[in-house]
Amino acid sequence: MKVAVIGAGKIGRAVAEGLAKAGYEVTATRRRIEEIKGLERLGVTVTRDNREASSKAEIIIISVKPKDVGSVLREIRGEVKGKIVISVAAAVTLSQMKKVCPEALFVRVMPNITVLVQESLMAYCVDGSVTPELKRTVEKVLEALGKPVEVEESQMDAITALSGCAPAYLSLILEA
Repeated sequence: MKVAVIGAGKIGRAVAEGLAKAGYEVTATRRRIEEIKGLERLGVTVTRDNREASSKAEIIIISVKPKDVGSVLREIRGEVKGKIVISVAAAVTLSQMKKVCPEALFVRVMPNITVLVQESLMAYCVDGSVTPELKRTVEKVLEALGKPVEVEESQMDAITALSGCAPAYLSLILEA
């Protein structure tokens, strides 16, 4: 399966690495492409071109800052029809994304820093157009990064706060 990771910063790079290690065909994008050239050793294609990466992918993962999600979606709008688009941006709702690209099938995911070692506990929610079969596909992809748990979107903001801090708190407790 072909996956595009748009925005291969710290989390996006970890996502691209985890998916490549699991056997997915991954294309990762970043403005400063020299910072992700190392992904090529895992077989990841790297590019600056979000539109090109999205056009070739079956699943698109948006891993940019929340303030940039809208502009990225507008940029790739012509490439997302009927495709699963997974956002890892905090506080960007399914309805906000659906307004920009109504023809995409959106999934909102909140990984935490443990995604760096493919051990993230990830809450996710889907928009109403994602069928049970597609949801299983999403879960399979997310399982390459850790353990996905479906929740209601109304719980996502609270989970974002908890899951983002939990690894740090556990680390402090273990050091004590």
